[in-house]
Amino acid sequence: MCGGKKEVFEQAKPILESMSVSLRYIGEAGRAAQVKALVNMVMNINTAGLAEGLGLGDALGLDLEILQEVFSQTGANSRVLDTDGEDMQLRDHECYFSSAHAAKDSGIALDLADDVGLNLPLAKATKAQFDKMIEVGKGELDKSGVAELTFKGRDSR
Repeated sequence: MCGGKKEVFEQAKPILESMSVSLRYIGEAGRAAQVKALVNMVMNINTAGLAEGLGLGDALGLDLEILQEVFSQTGANSRVLDTDGEDMQLRDHECYFSSAHAAKDSGIALDLADDVGLNLPLAKATKAQFDKMIEVGKGELDKSGVAELTFKGRDSR
């Protein structure tokens, strides 16, 4: 994603294409940053939702591997399921994108929403979850660590 003057983008396009799988011109300066904030907001909501779904499945005694297979074949599928589902189940929260960064980026998106007068209750609830990760000293865990707040018997509730 690139933002800035269209003429400059066109000049740099050959170089940028060599570094990108799917180059997108977003618009004037700052627009790509807005898109990045929205991408991360949706990713964070998906991550927190997946943690709740797997946490409830676990509490119900469901086989989490089968549950993830079913998720992957239904409307519950998401890229987050591929990247974080097994990590949530196994409590493997090696950091690729920290919970602290998820909280920060959720806050950026909420600031953008405030600027245009929108209420985003899911983004607010998700930010609260990632803020809780920081509060309990787990902000440096990968965002998949939000599962520690939802799985029954885990220590961060």
